[in-house]
Parts: sequence; structure tokens; C-alpha cells
Amino acid sequence: MRIFGISDLHLSFQVNKPMDVFGEVWQGHPEKIRKAWTESVRSDDVVLIPGDVSWAMRLDEAREDFAFLDSLPGSKVILKGNHDYWWSSLNKVKQFVPPTVIPLQNSSVVFGDIGIAGSRLWLDPGLQLEHTTEEDRKIWERELDRLAISLKTLPPGLKTRILMTHYPPISLEGKPSRAVEIAKELGCDIWVFGHMHLGTLDYAGFNRTVDATRFEFISADYLNFCPKFILDAG
Repeated sequence: MRIFGISDLHLSFQVNKPMDVFGEVWQGHPEKIRKAWTESVRSDDVVLIPGDVSWAMRLDEAREDFAFLDSLPGSKVILKGNHDYWWSSLNKVKQFVPPTVIPLQNSSVVFGDIGIAGSRLWLDPGLQLEHTTEEDRKIWERELDRLAISLKTLPPGLKTRILMTHYPPISLEGKPSRAVEIAKELGCDIWVFGHMHLGTLDYAGFNRTVDATRFEFISADYLNFCPKFILDAG
């Protein structure tokens, strides 16, 4: 089993939300994803998708998006992003998605000796990656508690502990947020995240190791829509 990651797929098979308005790189992006995915991912692999899976507003509008994901090889572990408006409750999502899709919300899943925890997180006002408000600060504080909850659901004795969040936990210069301190106390070997998209910034700085945690930035357009290899779990 190998683990890959790719976030921010922004699928929209049933709603009128073409992504090419955000740049030529998004032209025909579902087929780019399908081609790269099927060339690299096997049926026994796991792909982490930390947020912004579908532009659907309701669960029934996401049906074709999940049929697309289901047609791709491997198990898919998904997380709610800021644009996943269709995501109501975790139980409803679990009942809706196909068997190859595993949703996480302040929870975790284990594959052998590899544990994967997932929590949305939020914009950290201290990292200054985007403009934030007082309301963002309040949400950020709540999300820190949920991050801790997700990591605490992982059982002891794991070989590797992976955390997936939608929002970045570090700055482009490697400055850690308070979320990183929480994860450090509870144990985190690899952290994958997305949310940011191609523009004027160079996101290569997100990909680094801070203390004992390796950070991997996996937004789809940054990866040219090819799932990024994260770990060979044997």
C-alpha cells in the first residue's frame, strides 16, 4: 500500500462552476486528474483529499462527482474544505458516498500501522497568508480544539501518524502556527494540506520538515493535477 495526496479537486459535474475561469491551467482538469491518477495509483493505494472536493451545494448535486472519484483506483480519504457546501453532517456524508470514499471530520482512520487523522482547521491570523477578520480568529480558536480531538482519536502504537487539514498550518517561511504545537504534543509525522492556489506566491516553501513533522502542500493545480506520492506503507 502506498499513500498519495491531492486536494482541492473542485469537481462540478452537476453544477455550473467551470474552473477555467481561474486560469488556463484548470481547462479540462477532471480529465487531467483521471489520466494522472490512473497512471500512478493502484487499487490497494490510499489517496488523501483534504477538502474542496465538489462545488455542489447539496449532497444530491455531488452524486456525479463522487461517481467520478469512485471510478478511480484506490481508497480515498476526504475532508471538508471551505467550499464543500454540500457537506452536512458526517453521518449523512458517510451514508451518501461510495464504499471507496472515507470521510473524516475531527476523526481518523487506520490502515495497518498507518493512522490518518483529519480536521478542517481555519485561517491562522498569525500566518498572514490571507486577510483575516475577528470572526476568522474565533473560528480558528474553535478549530484548534477540533484538531486536537482528531489526533486523540488515533490509537497508540502506530508506525506513522498522518494529519490532513484543509488549511495550511505553517507560513511559506516555515513559521509554525499554534496548530503545529498541538500536533507536536500529540504526535504527527506527516501533515498534508491544500486550500491555496496558484497565483503570485511560490508555494514551494510549504514543503519542508519542521522538527519531526514533514509538511506536504498538495493543492491540485500546484501538483499539475497529479496525486503526490507521500509514503510507501509496505
